[in-house]
Amino acid sequence: MFDPEQVAQIAKKHKDSLRLVRKVEKTLNARFFDMEESIRALILAVVSGEPLLLIGPPGTAKSKLVRAFCEITGILHDPSDGRGSGEYGYFEYLLTPFTEPGELFGYFDIAKLNQGKDLERKTDNMMQKAKIVYLDEVFNGSSAILNSILTFLQERTFHDRGVIEKVAFEVLFGATNKIPEDPQLRAVFDRFVIRARVSNAASNHEIIGQLLDDGWKETFGSRAPEVPIAKELFTGMKGFRRSMRQLPQRPKSNRDSHWDAFLRELTIAVAHTRQYDMSEMSNRRLIKIVYIMMIHRIYEAANDDNIETILRLRTKELHLIPRYFLDDLDEQAVNQLHFREIDASNS
Repeated sequence: MFDPEQVAQIAKKHKDSLRLVRKVEKTLNARFFDMEESIRALILAVVSGEPLLLIGPPGTAKSKLVRAFCEITGILHDPSDGRGSGEYGYFEYLLTPFTEPGELFGYFDIAKLNQGKDLERKTDNMMQKAKIVYLDEVFNGSSAILNSILTFLQERTFHDRGVIEKVAFEVLFGATNKIPEDPQLRAVFDRFVIRARVSNAASNHEIIGQLLDDGWKETFGSRAPEVPIAKELFTGMKGFRRSMRQLPQRPKSNRDSHWDAFLRELTIAVAHTRQYDMSEMSNRRLIKIVYIMMIHRIYEAANDDNIETILRLRTKELHLIPRYFLDDLDEQAVNQLHFREIDASNS
């Protein structure tokens, strides 16, 4: 699909920015017990710019993980404050069926209206102005709010009384206790390209002991202030995504056997997930999934000591499908999903 030499060049060009992200990932892994997969999902969202949905019961550190990322990067000085600093504003909100649009997007300025001026929203520090957005219980909002969120995710715009405004967010995180069944809610759910499932610790004395050690430090411990890196990090990610968009596709006549082997395994996985109703794997999702797979390949390569001169998608990227890209999990069906190793001689 893409020239593997040009993919390797992108990894080399943006290695410093991607290694900065890797430092954030390592810090998060040191702070949160047994959340490596969720943390990698968060990192993929930050690098790709695609939204992330954290799925799991209350008390599994979904919100704490998002706030810790913002704290580490200097967006939040005090995670309990809930407000961003500087140009990298942070917006967090817990949605309920009674949440009004004004709570997210700003209330209208009645004082100006009474003065005979045009109707205008007070939008400072509101969702459409924030660079990092976190919506807890994202599917609990009213239909009006959900429609606005859908437009946020799909078009990256906010429609306000006929005016279309580009929104500012660099990354959007959502959280939910359970996956929605309602068709309208599933439309919003589908726009969260990356999904990470979190759960409570298993009833094992070693696991619970480690959870208590790490969780106590995270909840009650004190840490040295982090050095603000948000501007450097997100500027780097913008440049990286620009390079990804400019990556030319190879002509079909020039595609190699490695890509054909990868494509065969991907096709088998798509058929399997559809057969067991784990995902419809829409055209839109498939394109986004391969994009994130490519980002995962580049991200890992950029953090190697020696970046290879040729980078192709591997079997390892196919294993991201059951980890992050399914709508519903059927453990028995997932266990039946096996990938053949792609011939190393073709790489």
